[in-house]
Amino acid sequence: MGLFFLIRSYGMPRRTIRETVESGINNLAELQDALLTAIQLEFSTIPPYLCAQWSINNDPSDVNDMIQGVVVQEMLHFGLGCNMYTATGGSLLGKIANSSFVPSYPSDGLPGGVHPGLVVSLSPLSSETLRTFMSIEYPDVTPVVQQPPSPPSPTPPVPPTIGQFYQTIAAGFQTVFPSGSLPHNPSLNQVVTNVDSDQLFAINTVADALKAIQEITDQGEGSSTSPDEGTFDPDELAHYYTFAQVYYGKLVAQVGSGYQYSGATVTMPSAYNFAPQTPGAPGQTSFIRTFTKLLTQLESSWTSGASIETAIDTMFTLQGDGVGLIMAGYTPQFTFESAAVPTHA
Repeated sequence: MGLFFLIRSYGMPRRTIRETVESGINNLAELQDALLTAIQLEFSTIPPYLCAQWSINNDPSDVNDMIQGVVVQEMLHFGLGCNMYTATGGSLLGKIANSSFVPSYPSDGLPGGVHPGLVVSLSPLSSETLRTFMSIEYPDVTPVVQQPPSPPSPTPPVPPTIGQFYQTIAAGFQTVFPSGSLPHNPSLNQVVTNVDSDQLFAINTVADALKAIQEITDQGEGSSTSPDEGTFDPDELAHYYTFAQVYYGKLVAQVGSGYQYSGATVTMPSAYNFAPQTPGAPGQTSFIRTFTKLLTQLESSWTSGASIETAIDTMFTLQGDGVGLIMAGYTPQFTFESAAVPTHA
């Protein structure tokens, strides 16, 4: 999918994360291209996570809330990526509301050539699904929580990791803007809002960008010494360990100076099964139109000052449509259709 996906999305190829990490970011164009890849990468995890969450039909261990917390933070990371991109002087017009922004699932890895060979599908919640999610969120270093001998641990990603990609972006900001100042202060086309207990904040300086990158990596992978989200949410586990608790069936507990999956039992919920979508599946057209509307509204929030709250309302409608499809046995189709763009999105 990789290179073709990037050409199809933006008319000319962008570098893979491997190329970016190996060559570094040396100019504004390379920084903006890397940020576009990061924006796509963050959003591309949301449909698989949502389908797993929406498939839950009996949940004795609050797993639904765990996965929802991850999804909400992925939206935060998407938003921080958008703020970083527009802060560099770039425009997102036509970059989100287009048919190639979200990959077709099942996909071979994720945008930017991330995790080649990892099949990412829209599937019900299961141990196999969780292993995939853990591979996506795999820490930049060896996981700090001791992994049980069974079930089998997820496969570590092929380097470079997402964390290394973000470290390269951080260095790129410092290379392109050595004074620490960005083109405008305050930056143009910034979206600021509360995202649950977190804050989608404006990127007005390079220091703001570095803070955003640290938050994205800590919330996804944890730190090199702790499974939690660091100073941003010290009582919340990073995404990798959140999924791992469900996979291993135990909460993370501190044991001596280390951590183990030895806390309270986490029961795997039962889940609705659903098949790949078929043309004309009941409710599929409504879902596609709502998803198209959502992408259009998100893009407008970063290009024309439209209220992000309008897009958030649409997300709730999308959830209702998606749960309805899954309960009926169909996979929600996360497809943007140009013909379905509302006149007043």
